[in-house]
Amino acid sequence: MKAKDILNHFKSKGSWVNWEKTVDQILFGEPEIEVNGIAVSWMPTFSNLEKAIEEGCNVFITHEALFAAKIDDEGNIIDCPIVRDIHARWITGKRKLAKDDIWIKKREWLEEMNLTVIRCHDFWDSYPDIGVHGAWAKWLGYTKPPIKADNYYELHEIPETTLENLCKEILEKIRPLGQDSIQVIGDLNKKISKITLGTGAASNYRDMHAFGGEAIILTDDGTMLWESGQWSKDTGVPLIIVNHSLSEEPGMRTLADYLKKSFPNVPVVHIPVGSIFKCIF
Repeated sequence: MKAKDILNHFKSKGSWVNWEKTVDQILFGEPEIEVNGIAVSWMPTFSNLEKAIEEGCNVFITHEALFAAKIDDEGNIIDCPIVRDIHARWITGKRKLAKDDIWIKKREWLEEMNLTVIRCHDFWDSYPDIGVHGAWAKWLGYTKPPIKADNYYELHEIPETTLENLCKEILEKIRPLGQDSIQVIGDLNKKISKITLGTGAASNYRDMHAFGGEAIILTDDGTMLWESGQWSKDTGVPLIIVNHSLSEEPGMRTLADYLKKSFPNVPVVHIPVGSIFKCIF
């Protein structure tokens, strides 16, 4: 099996993806390389890429973007996977990089290791039931079908509880993934029986509020507190904020399981990320 066969499999199944504009593509490496093993992880950090090599994998499937660049003599970026990524190409802009920039080192290392990196974002975000959104809901214990669902958001009915108790319940669910605190804005005594659940950086609190939840669960990358915090205070609609990577970690586990079933003759390894920060108390 070749690396391109993995991407072609996604294309054959993902009718909901616009394959002309998607970020799901081979970001680095050779499409024709024979696959020895597949590593699955939320983010292609150096440490995660190194773990993939240690596990004997030569294909790395990432949910988020790869920052690895090539520059000319003046430091201008002339080739970088992120430039082809419609979600994040603004990050490069007209930036110039030094020859020892970590993006440069990462690209050189990838070339040396002969590692192929494939992004699987749009395909898995909206994959029915076991994709990122469904996996996150189930991890939190919301196993019944959502009242309403659309792309990045789901509306769930829950047994009535206070905002404080809801946050404590969520915290107990996410501790095993590596996050030991939750940010919350709102009246902790407010009664909650419906919540709007979101993941990713595209979780807009106003769009989520339109779903009808009495509280909103979203990610740190999906909100700017100087704006959303004021909105929450003014409207009285609580915001419960968790780490972006943690909310998508259950989906990375289900993606690894999916690949194991889809390609049973190839070893598949899940490299966990969990919360990318720790709280010091």
